[in-house]
Amino acid sequence: MDIFQKLLIDIEKENKAISYFIKPEEGKKIEVVLAGKIVVPVPENEREHKIYKLLEENCDVIFCTTQTLDDFQFYPVPKFSIFAVDSKGNCFGTIGGISNIVDDDYPVGYVNHKGNYGKISDSLKDFLELITFYPYWRDIIKYEQMEIPYDINTMEVKEMEKNFQYFARQSEIAEILKLSKNPKSIELLISNIRNTSKLIVYSSKDEAKKTNIFWDRHCLD
Repeated sequence: MDIFQKLLIDIEKENKAISYFIKPEEGKKIEVVLAGKIVVPVPENEREHKIYKLLEENCDVIFCTTQTLDDFQFYPVPKFSIFAVDSKGNCFGTIGGISNIVDDDYPVGYVNHKGNYGKISDSLKDFLELITFYPYWRDIIKYEQMEIPYDINTMEVKEMEKNFQYFARQSEIAEILKLSKNPKSIELLISNIRNTSKLIVYSSKDEAKKTNIFWDRHCLD
């Protein structure tokens, strides 16, 4: 019987594309997992686009421009590509690889300032629809984490009463990004929060090493 082994490759600090070839020992099967975080900034020639200001002011989602790895003191498995933060110190990224709204192959997760983490949506497009049309999505994550009862209808009414400007700007954001309101966005969010995510966040790489096997490519240099 083959022995199955998961082998992690640290991609932090890498600034170029690298291919890996790992030959397993006889009788072993290896699952190679890229681990660590990268920051994916908005290209400089796009930073003045109106959509980024709208998403920051309306949704408190600030796409990365000047952030660096040192701003995020945690170590994720698998690879976590951070594309945005918010005003409270939470960050958002794609799990396992890099996506954009066109090539949308990876789910979106979060790591908050308290160290809590999880999957939010199945794609970047789903994430943008969620934050654009459902201003109380963060509250649902908080209540789910704390196991506090909540009523979605009440939450929506309260947001409409106190935050009319949010709803007034929705159509502009949706038009620019070609989004439409998904009536299942909140249902999908709750399902993602409650189900076990592939994303695991450690306080550091040293902490991750306690329960994972890393391959050190430098030992072959």
